[in-house]
Amino acid sequence: MAFFRPMSDPGIRRDPRTDEDADLVARAKGGDRRAFDLLVERHLPRVWRVVYRVLRHREDTEDVVQEVFVTVHRSLRDYRGDAKLSTWLHRIAVTRALNHAERAAERVRRSSEPLEAAGEPPATTPTPLHALEAKELRKRLADCLERVPEAWRAVLALRDAEEMAYEEIAAVLGLALGTVRSRLARARALLQECVEAGP
Repeated sequence: MAFFRPMSDPGIRRDPRTDEDADLVARAKGGDRRAFDLLVERHLPRVWRVVYRVLRHREDTEDVVQEVFVTVHRSLRDYRGDAKLSTWLHRIAVTRALNHAERAAERVRRSSEPLEAAGEPPATTPTPLHALEAKELRKRLADCLERVPEAWRAVLALRDAEEMAYEEIAAVLGLALGTVRSRLARARALLQECVEAGP
């Protein structure tokens, strides 16, 4: 059985999103503003989610996401395609979010908003007691997330919220694979300990 197949082999599936991104990047590098706008539209939701899960504050997220795409616009000519566009964007997004979080003034402004629902309706109608317990648990989880260092929170957001592979997280954050696993384990342990400790 052959492990390698020629690129023309129909058994190899190419990701059409990657191909479309490459086309849009080429057009945007050539000055096509509409192509850049389309890139922003395609990647804005995931960039927003990653930044929000690191910063936990809506207004700060808006500021940082704008910074991310301004940086992308300025740096697009330097993007060589060594990594997927989404990996490159996530790297910029996480770096900007962590830099933003390090400023003391921004730390003061951050709130402990509860995790936003993923948009899935509840399977059954909760009783008032269940609704109260769920609200308290979300509030406790949000409070506990605030205690997780931003660098660990970034790994947690990329793994649990964006469902990225460990290797992709390592590429986005520029970390060794072992460091990614270690930070994720420590972040999860800290969260569990905090949630179980209660208010």
